[in-house]
Amino acid sequence: MVYNIPHYEGDPSTVHKDKDGRKFLIPVKALNIVWGRDGRYWNILDNPGMPAELLQVSWLEVSSSVDGTNPQKNYEIGFSVSLKADAFGWNKYPVYIIMKRGKEGEFSWKKVFLNTNNGNGNQAFEISGKLMKAADSTNAKIYFGLYEIWSGKWKGGLQIHHAFVREAP
Repeated sequence: MVYNIPHYEGDPSTVHKDKDGRKFLIPVKALNIVWGRDGRYWNILDNPGMPAELLQVSWLEVSSSVDGTNPQKNYEIGFSVSLKADAFGWNKYPVYIIMKRGKEGEFSWKKVFLNTNNGNGNQAFEISGKLMKAADSTNAKIYFGLYEIWSGKWKGGLQIHHAFVREAP
């Protein structure tokens, strides 16, 4: 099978923003997933209620952005994920949630270990980091992603249910 376009490009029009603009829900359809169109590495269904399932990769890169945030507010940015019973490759190597305000903003990041020994099966849980307000910024767009690109080790069994951006204290 030939894979002409290996990366999945998200549709930003599927991002849901609450009425007051304090929360954004980013469904799988709005995420950019490296190797996401290659069935050897990812299983991404058209069903909006189903998570993106990582079969196996050595390069995890899932990203997106939201526009319309308040630059003078702090935001919690993260992902709702689960680990399948046969998940592998996560215990020794952390994933990183990396975020920034605007294209020129400073990166902020959070290191998170996903422990496959917790036995949570398909139970979803949140991983997140905090992006602090930038006193000198007027940019309302936040870029963010979930990465593990440094170890070069194979990993699999991760399910991504959605991402979120929400105001934080």
